[in-house]
Amino acid sequence: MRIIFSILVIVALSSVCPLGLKLEATGMMAGPMVGHTTLTSAKIWFETDEPANIRIDYWQEPRLMYDPLVPEPIERGRATGRTASDFPHTGIVELTGLNPGWLIHYDVFINNRKARPLSTQIFSLFPPEVIDSEEPDDVVEFSVAFASCDFPARIPIQPIWAQVVRRRPVAFLFLGDNNYLPNKPENLDIDGEDLRFVISDTHRTLKNVAGVRELMASTASYGIWDDHDYGPGDSDRTFQGKEISLDVFRRYWANPASGIPDPPGVFHSFRIADAEFFLLDDRYNRDPNKAEDRSTMLGAVQLEWLKKSLKMSTATFKIIGNGGTLAVDEGKETWHRFGPERDDFLKWMFDQKIEGVLFIAGDWHVGVLNRLHRPQDAYPLYELLSSNVAVKIIPRGTVEIAEGPSNNQWVSPFVLDYNFGLLRFGGKRDARTVTLQIIDEQGVIRVELQVNESDLSYR
Repeated sequence: MRIIFSILVIVALSSVCPLGLKLEATGMMAGPMVGHTTLTSAKIWFETDEPANIRIDYWQEPRLMYDPLVPEPIERGRATGRTASDFPHTGIVELTGLNPGWLIHYDVFINNRKARPLSTQIFSLFPPEVIDSEEPDDVVEFSVAFASCDFPARIPIQPIWAQVVRRRPVAFLFLGDNNYLPNKPENLDIDGEDLRFVISDTHRTLKNVAGVRELMASTASYGIWDDHDYGPGDSDRTFQGKEISLDVFRRYWANPASGIPDPPGVFHSFRIADAEFFLLDDRYNRDPNKAEDRSTMLGAVQLEWLKKSLKMSTATFKIIGNGGTLAVDEGKETWHRFGPERDDFLKWMFDQKIEGVLFIAGDWHVGVLNRLHRPQDAYPLYELLSSNVAVKIIPRGTVEIAEGPSNNQWVSPFVLDYNFGLLRFGGKRDARTVTLQIIDEQGVIRVELQVNESDLSYR
């Protein structure tokens, strides 16, 4: 009887799955992650363990910025895509034709099988600049968060993300060192396929950190790199694995763009209401730090793209984000160490009367507010630097600068605890404000400054 029963079981299984094939369903390796979002569209990113068809079933709830202002019925929709046939098996499904400002609830299906949600799968589209057409001067209030330097192998439990999600930013910007590859160049002198595997695993690990996973499933997420998630420590354009690193990075982020065809890179821009963000690539085209003739951090073409984009922008605030500091005249990797490139750019910017420029940055393993204000400049350049979202504990008293700034361009004390940056936009038209904050893992605001639109004007 046992033999007969076993044969019947085998026959039954064979009718569903031919012998020799695995019975397990294709699984989600990472994601979903909400990527580039607009008023009416959103990219949703995934990684599966093998090539797979992806389907998103969603419904739209008529809310604007979480206030039930629109008396309209909900709407349902569906979009499809597929993950890549080669490793890593990542893919993007784009939802289009959505209703401006509405809330999107979504489910994921892999090969027509519903994937169990591991976090809340609800996000908001970017808000319209003006919600009430009868009050055109009432520009929407919103916030954008950012951070850098996350080392899951060292800090696997990261409660700071609960503080980020509590504040409901409309977007989160990962400004580089989003995970840490081996630090020494010789560690990455390996076969190309092995290098692809290692870099892919590094990106995937970040996306599966508890807290990061929940954030990415419910908040538009953008990423650029710095040295440690591009290559070894202090890496530059001479890194031999740069092409593999670029290809893998592009596969793991759903940014609106990734450089331009010549040269490539990870720089891109996007707009939320009256704020436009320009996120830069400070590694792919960078001269080596030790080169005596170093002259560029960004490369001529990226710099030209930045100038053209700034000149065309009509945004009230123009936020330039980079993996490392752009404003401060101190440190081995700062922009001012690459010939006259920074000062030439700033001269051009003020000659063109570009208003509303702010900087955000990472890399230093501290949080601080910087300000570059030179006599020849029309207005001060503020740079909010947030680092050490989860990379290491810095004991108090062990860092010389812990008690306060020693450089006159550091205009706040250094925050040594885990931290992230928050930009809060508010005010009426022609009187807009942005509040710059550094917040620690307890939710305490450690640095805060409100900057008025008029503070960033050549007038």
